[in-house]
Amino acid sequence: MEPPDLPDKPAASRSSAFRRRAMSTLVLWVIIAGALALQSSMLFAVVIVLIGTLAFIEFLGLLKLEGSPGWAGIRWGLTVLAACYLGAVAMHCKNSVIISPEDSDSFLLLLTDSLCLPAVVIITTFLLLFHPINGNGTKDMFFGVVFGFVYTVILSSFLLRVLYIEGDYGNDYLIRKYGSGMGFSGQYYLLFLLVVTKFSDMGGYIVGSLIGRHKMIPHISPGKTWEGFTFGCLVFSVAGGCAVYALFGEHMPLLNWTHVIILGFLLGILAVVGDLAESIVKRCLARKDSGQVLPGIGGVLDLVDSILFTAPVLFLYLIALS
Repeated sequence: MEPPDLPDKPAASRSSAFRRRAMSTLVLWVIIAGALALQSSMLFAVVIVLIGTLAFIEFLGLLKLEGSPGWAGIRWGLTVLAACYLGAVAMHCKNSVIISPEDSDSFLLLLTDSLCLPAVVIITTFLLLFHPINGNGTKDMFFGVVFGFVYTVILSSFLLRVLYIEGDYGNDYLIRKYGSGMGFSGQYYLLFLLVVTKFSDMGGYIVGSLIGRHKMIPHISPGKTWEGFTFGCLVFSVAGGCAVYALFGEHMPLLNWTHVIILGFLLGILAVVGDLAESIVKRCLARKDSGQVLPGIGGVLDLVDSILFTAPVLFLYLIALS
C-alpha cells in the first residue's frame, strides 16, 4: 500500500515559514550559547533528557492508538522508563571517562544499556497480558513502542555520551593523556555536532528553495532536491564545522582540520538521512508534523530527527580517534 501523499507547502508561504523556523531555531541557539557561557554541562544534560523524553512521547502520539486496550499503561510506563534511562546515562557518563579503557565506572553505563531494551520488551509484554488482543492495534502497539524507544530515546542518549565523552572537566586521566591546561569539554564537541547538523538542514532548505529543480526522493520528501543536498546540505555542514573548529579548536583536541572536513561531509549526509527517516514514519502514519510545540518547525521530533542519526556517528568517530 502506497503511503498517503502529503502536499507541499504553497510557494507563497515559504518566506513566512522560513521566518518562523528561524525564530524557533534562534531560541534554541540562545539556550546553547547560554549553556556554553555558563560552562554548564548539567544544563545541557537536562535539556537532552527533556528532548529525548518529549520526542518519545510525540512518537507514541503519532501511532494514534488512544483507546486501544492497555495503551495508557504502556505509554506512561515507558515514558517514565525513558526519562529514567536518559537520566541514568547522564549520571554514569558524568562520573566516568568513556574514552578511558581503565575506568571501571563505565561498566555501570554498559549495564544500563544492556538492561534497557530487554526492560522495554518485558514491560510492554507484561502490560499486554492483562488486556484483550486487538488485532492490528496490539501489533502496532507492541512493535511501535519498541522501535520508537530505540529511535528516539536510545539514539538521543548519544548526545549525552558526546557531552560527557571526557567525564568531569579536568579528569586526571585526561591530564595524563593530553597534559594539563588543555581546557576542553564535551560541550564543544556537542556544539560542533549541532552546528554541522543544523547547518546541513538550513543549507538544504535555503538552497533547495532558491535553485532546487531536480527532486531527490519525491516519494518520501517532495521538497528535497539534489541542488539543495549538494550545494546546501554538504557545503553548509562543512562550513559550519570549520567555523566551530576555527573558534573553539583548542577545546577539541581529538580533532584536526582533516577530521573536521571528513565529519562535515559525513554528518551532513547523515543529517539528510535522519530527516528522511522521520519523513518515512510520518508518511506511513499520514502525519505532516510530529507536534506543534515549535512554531514553523512542528514538534520536538521534527527538530531533532537529523541529530538522532548524526550523534551516534560522531560519538563512534571520537571513540575511534581516542
